Amino acid sequence: MYLSFRGYLQLNGFLLFFISFNNVFNFDLIDFTLILSIFLYSIKWNKSEWLVPLFLFAWGIFQDILLGMNLCYSGSIFLFFYVLSQITSINGLFEQQKIKFIVFVTALLILFIFKNLLIYINYQLNYLSVSELAAFLIVVLLYPPLNSIIVYNQKKNEKIR
Repeated sequence: MYLSFRGYLQLNGFLLFFISFNNVFNFDLIDFTLILSIFLYSIKWNKSEWLVPLFLFAWGIFQDILLGMNLCYSGSIFLFFYVLSQITSINGLFEQQKIKFIVFVTALLILFIFKNLLIYINYQLNYLSVSELAAFLIVVLLYPPLNSIIVYNQKKNEKIR
């Protein structure tokens, strides 16, 4: 997806809206950061877009400040799924939706294990929250419909160009 100036404004407006929505409705079972990562992973980005990672990291820091999270937590998740999207796109896996789904679920599992491992290392606490696991499962369930909507819109816009 090549972004013009209007595209950058729309991307930043979307991120601002979603982060504000996350700030207003902060649920335990619905992790809006991970839902936003579905959008970042599902979009086929242009390889020459070098401003997008900078914007994603800045918006992640903004979200962390708003929500009172550890600094760079959201930005790291955003960049992780952006880079994962680039890797699947470069390796030709972007059009194969089943493999793309497996990669996404594996990435979520790695993120879940890494997060719990950091809690264990930093606080010596065996922490396995059922609500956090449920939030990850909800994101896995939301992936197929959101991904199909995004892929459909991108294919429709490619035909117009």
